[in-house]
Amino acid sequence: MFIGAFAVACSGDASRKEATSTGNSTATLSGGPPGGTLVVLADREPDQLNPLTFQSTPAYQAVHLMFRALARRDSTLSGYAPDLAQAWHLELDSTLILDLRKDVFWDDGKHVTSDDVVFTIDRQRDSLTASPRKSDVAAVVSAVARDSFTVAVKLSRTGLYTVNALLEVVPVPKHLLANIAPTQMSNAPFNRKPVGNGFYKFVNWSPGQNLSLTVNATKPDGRAAIDRIVMRFIPDVSAALTSLLTGEGYLIVKLPANQKATVTKSTAAKVYLGPRVRPAWIAWNSRRPPFDDARVRRALLMAVDRATIAKGLFGDVGEPALSPIPKALREHTPTVTPIPYDPAGASTLLAQAGWKDTNGDGIVDHNGKPLHFEVEFISSDQTRQDVLVAMQSMLRRVGVDMAPRAFESTTWVSHLRSGEFTG
Repeated sequence: MFIGAFAVACSGDASRKEATSTGNSTATLSGGPPGGTLVVLADREPDQLNPLTFQSTPAYQAVHLMFRALARRDSTLSGYAPDLAQAWHLELDSTLILDLRKDVFWDDGKHVTSDDVVFTIDRQRDSLTASPRKSDVAAVVSAVARDSFTVAVKLSRTGLYTVNALLEVVPVPKHLLANIAPTQMSNAPFNRKPVGNGFYKFVNWSPGQNLSLTVNATKPDGRAAIDRIVMRFIPDVSAALTSLLTGEGYLIVKLPANQKATVTKSTAAKVYLGPRVRPAWIAWNSRRPPFDDARVRRALLMAVDRATIAKGLFGDVGEPALSPIPKALREHTPTVTPIPYDPAGASTLLAQAGWKDTNGDGIVDHNGKPLHFEVEFISSDQTRQDVLVAMQSMLRRVGVDMAPRAFESTTWVSHLRSGEFTG
């Protein structure tokens, strides 16, 4: 589960008064009159806003407000509903036919067509683009525009996961990015000033301060109820919480569990729980020793009591992930068996991989080198730091010396992209 806090004032008189004063009777998706500004308090700012190359969670949130995906998760989180693609079907068991909406335009007035979808898929699967979402199109053999609003995607394999991953593709405007070399896509000016086709339009990005969006009032299938969204960047959790409770902001998407009681007691905000669809994770760099040895990677997981960490840090909403695919999603396999917590087994695996404490200092070593490594995290993420400190103690019991290391968001993302990290 994730915990979010919403200021009561956001849905109160201030928003309604502004909506009334506009005199605008345009229908919205919520059924009410449009109006108001939502100030979101974010713990960090996006790395960039290009659907092809962004890396961070804040970027994901902003991108999906400004751009349509081919399809979107439905309210059950286990199926997909039409978005840019109004329908899709398999042809000859190997080709996915995408039938696009004909009434969607980019914010600069250009029609969204099959050419944009084909261009995006081709760039996303191009290794030179280095898209973090290349795996979503890994099964694509080719993508061809049959006409202006029909795309045929030939797949090397089919199945629920393959099709769903492809439907996650977020098309970008070919007419604005075709001249950008794949190797330069992550540096394109577009990434700081995007042109989308979704619920909201880009207005302004003040580095270190805020990101502003305005509603797309001409969205053909209904406009959003809120006129403006401002994402304020406040890395300090305590400062963000103060801003929420004093009415300087209306929403904290991810509330630290240890702050839940404070917000719950307040009359200025409410706490909401929602299903977690993006589990917390650690990526071991398997291109570097000792993580190139599967026995070491498995031993590290076996040495960590994930259930204790989840309950200790998140209370009654905490639970260890069963796999990288959350159980709320259709792709989850109910019969999956997680690797068990087994410190003794972890020690055995480490010994089999050649890691033993030969000098009695409490740290296992191999060829005279102790098993020491750092795990990087974003400095503003107190929850990640708390998780790593708990893991540090658990791993020490099996002779592993792990040290958390904090980095500013941009540096952390850079290390992740370049592979310059251990964990």
